[in-house]
Amino acid sequence: MDGINKKPMQDMFVSGNTMPARRPSTLPQVESTSRTDISDRITKNSFFEKTPVKTSPSFSPEKKTSRGRMWFILFIVMIAMGGILFAMDYFSGATVKIVPVVKEASLNHEFTAEKSPTGNALAFQYMSLEETMEKEVPAVEEKKVQYKASGKVVIYNAYNGNSQRLIKNTRLETPDHKIFRIRDSVVVPGAKMVNGKVANPGSVLAVVDADLPGKEYNIGLADFTIPGFKESKDLERYAKFTARSMENFPIQGGFSGTIKVPALEDVAKVRAEIKDALKEIALKKAEAEIPEEVSFFPGSIVLTFEEMSPDLSVEAANKVAMKATVSVFFFDTQLLTEKIMDVVFPDYAGGPLTVRNIPEISFTFNEAVDNVVLSDISRITFTLRGEPSFVGEIDTKKITAEIVGKGKKDFNTFIESQKNIQKADAVIRPFWETVFPTDPTQIEIKIVEG
Repeated sequence: MDGINKKPMQDMFVSGNTMPARRPSTLPQVESTSRTDISDRITKNSFFEKTPVKTSPSFSPEKKTSRGRMWFILFIVMIAMGGILFAMDYFSGATVKIVPVVKEASLNHEFTAEKSPTGNALAFQYMSLEETMEKEVPAVEEKKVQYKASGKVVIYNAYNGNSQRLIKNTRLETPDHKIFRIRDSVVVPGAKMVNGKVANPGSVLAVVDADLPGKEYNIGLADFTIPGFKESKDLERYAKFTARSMENFPIQGGFSGTIKVPALEDVAKVRAEIKDALKEIALKKAEAEIPEEVSFFPGSIVLTFEEMSPDLSVEAANKVAMKATVSVFFFDTQLLTEKIMDVVFPDYAGGPLTVRNIPEISFTFNEAVDNVVLSDISRITFTLRGEPSFVGEIDTKKITAEIVGKGKKDFNTFIESQKNIQKADAVIRPFWETVFPTDPTQIEIKIVEG
């Protein structure tokens, strides 16, 4: 407080009292109190009391957050449970792995099969397919050539029931006295006799070549006699042994003159290429047409090649043409397996087996069939050699029907009763299930060969 002249406080003496009297302080002295006491007084003073404000009840933000989190977690749990149930249903099922019985054997035995068998005899069937291919080869050389006509004929034996061998170069004669000779020795089977009479002539296929070159030996369908029998005075045999050319294999290729021809090395190369290509095509076509329930062996396939005679009506012979004929002899798989098992396992009393390595078994005709008219063959004999491997035949549909809706104990009992099953393992999903599904489509059967 500026401008106020402050004087120093002086002591006052009261008479009769030697002690100075102190002037009282400007403010009254207040008794010392604690902050707690003051606070209590303020609180108890009605002046400081607050009038309560009435409000409607409401949730606090903390409570709203807690409840929302609870619903969210519940929603996630429901989705998770639904996913688990869906996965259980989607992935539920059973897988059965079966190891069939395997038996090995050694085979070297002669078998007989008939075209029209009786009883339980083994039957054979055959199928023939032809495939022709030609390729051009540049004709670079001029050459004087002579070609003998050639083709195929069927020789018939209507004489008796005995077979007749005809040696190589045996002559055949047409009605206009053209002479042809068989290329290789053949055996003409005896006729089928009934009550001492010929019921069906025996026959054999033979390749013939003209005795002389020239176009005049190119002939179509024709009949032949065997002049050698006539010269031997065996007139009945001469009359009963005949031959006929085949419509599908006309005798042709005869020529004599000068033409342009390809080089020999070029012809040989193209001929080899055609053979390889024809073999592959013919075998694929044959395999595609053979029924699934039959079996054949590599040795039961007869494959022949024939080089077609060049077309010599033109000046240049610049083409190589070949024909492949594939003939497949095949057998009913089940019956063939039974016949083989009768040989290698005569006392077998187990479940059905099948041979799983037929292509590895050697098949050999005991009599040649490549020079025989296949349609005339009624009986064949052949030898099988090798190590056939047999495997238990598993009927997956039957097994599924037996275990559907059953427990694992029933499954084990069923498997033990199957003689063509070595062992089997089953896995049921989900892992806590002990009963196979009631839906057969949810049961998968896997065959695991040992």
